[in-house]
Amino acid sequence: MNYLDKKGNEIFVSTGLGSEYGTFRKSKNNGLHRVKSPAMPMVESQKVAQKNLDLWAKKNGLKSIKD
Repeated sequence: MNYLDKKGNEIFVSTGLGSEYGTFRKSKNNGLHRVKSPAMPMVESQKVAQKNLDLWAKKNGLKSIKD
């Protein structure tokens, strides 16, 4: 599931430079930036990364969007 942050940027799970998964945001200019938070480290499983994002989004009141 993807979310919108308070600035309107899309936040989602994707692979990083290696085989690890992390949380990224897409800016309105289509640039990709890693969301760095202790709650969302780079992990080896997409499922774990999505769980971390879901919990963080709920805690921060982010709106979910269809991916």
